[in-house]
Amino acid sequence: MPNDMTLNPLILVKLALWIATVIAATLLLRRRKVTSRVRVAFLVGGVLIFGFAFGALIPAGRNPNPVASLRTLFTGLLVQGRLLPPIAAVLVVLLAAVGVSNKSICGWACQLGLLQDLLHRVNLPTWDPPLWLSNSVRILAFLGLLGGLAVAGMDWIGVIDPFLLFSFNLTWAIGLFSAALLVAALFVYRPWCRFLCPFGLVGWLVEQVSLLRPRIDRNLCKDCQLCVQACPSGAMGDFYDDARIHADCFACGACIEACPQEDALAWRAKA
Repeated sequence: MPNDMTLNPLILVKLALWIATVIAATLLLRRRKVTSRVRVAFLVGGVLIFGFAFGALIPAGRNPNPVASLRTLFTGLLVQGRLLPPIAAVLVVLLAAVGVSNKSICGWACQLGLLQDLLHRVNLPTWDPPLWLSNSVRILAFLGLLGGLAVAGMDWIGVIDPFLLFSFNLTWAIGLFSAALLVAALFVYRPWCRFLCPFGLVGWLVEQVSLLRPRIDRNLCKDCQLCVQACPSGAMGDFYDDARIHADCFACGACIEACPQEDALAWRAKA
């Protein structure tokens, strides 16, 4: 993501579409209108538009994504010794979207996340890693990003950046890593997001206090736990148990669709 990103009209268009998508997704979630068919339509449309269309229209390496905003901000601070206000502003907006509507920016607008989500729908055996494991790896990856930039000016994500596959701008390292990642996505829900993504880690911290998220009305809930079974990331199990810390929730709406008791589970603020 370039330092002059706000000067590119196409980048501003994409940012506006991101926000519009988050708003639309939030409204659909609140109205219990997110069915599997609706979800797949958004996944396919997001991959094609946010990924390949903008990847073709915007020069390679400049197609915005949430990870690039964080990487560019850190590069400015740790390597160039300066704050990049446009990048900081974009990051604030994206994290605000996480805080308002629980990680919906990742779940509905990030092209790589959408592609992984779509691939995971193939009917194959799956593995749901525990939060302690995925977050331990993600924290180490995050510290590696900061340490590499601070000590050697090196951004390890740039070496294997899977977002560049949408621009068909592939080195051998990027191509091999992207292929391995997409294969892994068949068996593990959003492996990049949960194991390696620096924005995913920061967003996970923010979503612990998000305004809108799946919330259970205990007076209406029949304890069938169909919502827990439907959740691909394990977050709904944490919500169901009233855990203080929950796993990544990507606002997919599967839990709400699975709930047979109207209004027992809804995308809403805390009462």
